[in-house]
Amino acid sequence: MKKGLVLAGGGTRGAYQSGALRALRALKKDDWQVVTGTSVGALNGALVVQKDYEAMDAMWENLKQEDIIEGAFTTDFNLETLFNERNQVATFFKNYVKEKGANITPFINRAKRMFHPDAFFNSPIDFGCIVVKKQNLKPVYVSKEMMKKNGVDWLVASASAFPIFPIYEFEEGEFLDGGYFDNLPIDYALRLGAEEVIAIDLHDPLVHPNFLYRPNVTYIYPRLKLENFMSFDREWLDKLIWHGYHDVMKTYGVYSGWLYTFEKCELPSYFLNFYRDIELLETRIKLASNINESLRSDAAIYSALTDLLHKPVLTDEEFFFGCMDALMDLCKLNQETIYTYEEARNQILVHFKRAVEETYFSFENLGPTTIKEYTKTLTIHGVVERMVHGILYPKDEFLNENLRLTLYPSENALAILVVYMLNELGEK
Repeated sequence: MKKGLVLAGGGTRGAYQSGALRALRALKKDDWQVVTGTSVGALNGALVVQKDYEAMDAMWENLKQEDIIEGAFTTDFNLETLFNERNQVATFFKNYVKEKGANITPFINRAKRMFHPDAFFNSPIDFGCIVVKKQNLKPVYVSKEMMKKNGVDWLVASASAFPIFPIYEFEEGEFLDGGYFDNLPIDYALRLGAEEVIAIDLHDPLVHPNFLYRPNVTYIYPRLKLENFMSFDREWLDKLIWHGYHDVMKTYGVYSGWLYTFEKCELPSYFLNFYRDIELLETRIKLASNINESLRSDAAIYSALTDLLHKPVLTDEEFFFGCMDALMDLCKLNQETIYTYEEARNQILVHFKRAVEETYFSFENLGPTTIKEYTKTLTIHGVVERMVHGILYPKDEFLNENLRLTLYPSENALAILVVYMLNELGEK
């Protein structure tokens, strides 16, 4: 079966692809015969064709702004919006027609140093990238054969994210970033004969969610919240590399978890009881939704998780670790750690230890107006903490049930999970 690799454009988020490709190599999933890419994905893709992974890793581990752009530049507009809403592109270019973009001489020189024609054209791996003609905004599907002439120019053109980068001109014409047509060219890989595809997206919302559940496509994408696509912050780039590697490992079942990473483990023994409690909670939320019409759903909590995970149906593991993610995020736990379930549970419980104390807080003597004002002062962590206390000590229940379920549906589920963890340890 002919296998393809597809790499999205996304500026410095290309560091995520470096980590992801490192994991795919470790898993021996790097036996592709076709590589397609757009923008930074085309540049990373060319290195894949050359099998020059050492150069790729070194670039992303050491990248600085001056390696790409000379002088200052601005990103005070939403380039991703332009990529996604192509009907705006023509108007946009009229407004920016006199703009020249940043000085990308360092980027061009780097591309020349990294592109090795002998290794590229002698490789058995086929290649394709996409650029867009400035004249008519139509795509050009650049083939490996076409790159025998002006190879570096085609790669630079594919990454010409105007107006940050200038419109790129060489003897074939004037061109823009291929993202203005297709920022994740899965279709091109299929046209080049790929029957099975690994696609690595760099965006949220995803470029091609329609490919998420195809049997012949493994769709990998960042699970962490993405920053500016032209951030050169060293800590951020290292974080992208880390997450790229571990997202792949989770995709292929080496680790557990979704955003946070866990050593492979069984679900805790209480899971089925917890799941049943959430099902019952969903019904109670629906009954309370006469206050909030947006919650009139048979599965408000489940739907929130499916939206977050980009999945229409969740496995038990995805459901559980989606809830764990929410708790760990509330507790501000380190995302770049590989946890055991027990380690994560214990750290979470440290953050909610006050709620176990019987004297923690009582609402007995507070009137409705006082409680309402008090609620406004709480963080989401504080809300969950008080809900945990209310479950353990019903006389101190936080708000009346209708208000609690309507205002804080998901927080109720997290509080229930914390209580199950406490019971697991016998702390309550």
